[in-house]
Amino acid sequence: MESSTNHDLDAIREVVNQVLDYYEGDEHGQRSRARAEILIHSMAVFAQRGLERTTVQHLLDAANISRRTFYKYFRNKLDVLENIYRIFVENMLLRFQQQVQRSRTISEIIRNTTDIYFDYHVSMGPVIRLMMEEARHSGSALAPHREKAQELATNVLASEVERLLGRKFDPLVIRTILWSLESYSLYLLSDGHCTEEEVARCKRVMTGVAMAVVTGESSDELLGQR
Repeated sequence: MESSTNHDLDAIREVVNQVLDYYEGDEHGQRSRARAEILIHSMAVFAQRGLERTTVQHLLDAANISRRTFYKYFRNKLDVLENIYRIFVENMLLRFQQQVQRSRTISEIIRNTTDIYFDYHVSMGPVIRLMMEEARHSGSALAPHREKAQELATNVLASEVERLLGRKFDPLVIRTILWSLESYSLYLLSDGHCTEEEVARCKRVMTGVAMAVVTGESSDELLGQR
C-alpha cells in the first residue's frame, strides 16, 4: 500500500514539475520547490476529503510546512486548488498539442487525442473529478481556466480539420465534442464506472461520435463493433 502511494506521489510530482519548469523557466530556488511540494501533497488531500471538508491545516499537515510558508504562495485552499487545476489543464494541453502535431490524418487526431484524454483523466482519479465539477460552476475561480483550455483546443482542432479536410466548422461543433469528452470523463470517474471495460467502451463510442460529426461518415464504434 505504501509502495503504491509513493508511486502515485512520484507520478504527480513529475506532472507538477514538468509544467512548472515549462512555464516558469529556470526558477529552481527554495521558494519554487516549496510551492511545488504544497501543490503535490495537497492533491491527495483534496481527492480524499473534497473541497468543503478540506482546511488549510489539512494542507499544512500533508506538506509538512508552516502556515507562514503556505501564505507566502497561496491566499487560501481554493487558490491551491486553482493552481493544481491550472497545472493539470496546461499539462493536458501540452500532450494534446504534441499529439496533434504528430498525427497525419483526422482519424489519427481523433483516436489518439481521445485515448490521451481518457487515459490522463483516469490515471489522476478523484482529484480530477473534483476539479472538473468545480470548474463547471460559472462563478468558480477554476472556470476561466476551463474556458481558456476549451477555446485553445477548439482553435487547434478547427484549424486541423480545415487543413486536412478543407471543411470549416462552426466552433460550437468542436466545443460540443469537447463537452462530450468532459461528460464522459465525469461518468467514468463516478463510483463503479472506471473499469477497463467501461474506459474502452467510452473511448470507442466517443471516437465514433467525433468521427461521424467531423467526417460525416458512420462508424462501427457506434454500433459496438471494432
